[in-house]
Amino acid sequence: MEPTASQVFCGRVLGMVNAEDVNAIILAQKNMLDRFEKTNEMLLNFNNLSSVRMQQMSERFLHHTKTLVEMKKDLDSIFRRIRTLKGKLAKQYPEAFSS
Repeated sequence: MEPTASQVFCGRVLGMVNAEDVNAIILAQKNMLDRFEKTNEMLLNFNNLSSVRMQQMSERFLHHTKTLVEMKKDLDSIFRRIRTLKGKLAKQYPEAFSS
């Protein structure tokens, strides 16, 4: 029985390929896979750590924001009182405020 054209083609292609080269390619691919898996694991650890730190910083930021809002309210109240006192003093002692 004569080989078909596809069998002849496959046989010639297989004859052109060096088994050592194929094994070297497979070994290189396995090494790259190991490196990618390690890199992926490192990135996952980094992302987890970043997530925890982000949560901590968000809480601190929220606390500081609340503190600033409270300080602004306090300062507004203080300035309002100062303006009121200034107005009363201006009515009581107009000659002192004219200069």
